[in-house]
Amino acid sequence: MRDLDIPQLSKNIQSWIKNYLESAGLQGIVLGLSGGIDSAVSTALCVNAVGRSNVVTVGLPCESNYQDLEDAKLVAESLGVRFFIIDLTSTYKEFLRTIPPQIEINRKSLSNTKPRLRMLSLYFMAQLMDYLVAGTGNRTELAIGYFTKYGDLGFLYEFLH
Repeated sequence: MRDLDIPQLSKNIQSWIKNYLESAGLQGIVLGLSGGIDSAVSTALCVNAVGRSNVVTVGLPCESNYQDLEDAKLVAESLGVRFFIIDLTSTYKEFLRTIPPQIEINRKSLSNTKPRLRMLSLYFMAQLMDYLVAGTGNRTELAIGYFTKYGDLGFLYEFLH
């Protein structure tokens, strides 16, 4: 196994992010900030690439663990980025309520509903601000197909792919 030059890799990713944003002609980046390591690292890379004033993070709880949101707030605060909370719990419950009773809801049908609501919210925020949505997934998730297309995958997919 070859040695990985982490500082150089980080610089390459940050350069790629900055160039991608410039080539898109947009003003900044929106990320979903869950409080986990993937979204925290993605946020830090974006801040280093384009500056904290051009990065907006969004906590998107949906029947989520309260501590995750607290962790996300802490990451946003430590990186000095704006942090908004869009609690999707009532939206999710209302969506389920609108499904006709003759349609059977099962685990498979629900498996990607919350990530899709998060994706919708991130793209809504990005459109409002003329920003890009950055993905917060990782290469392992990509390899096993564990992501929401255009959600946690976002434009960083192109770098990982």
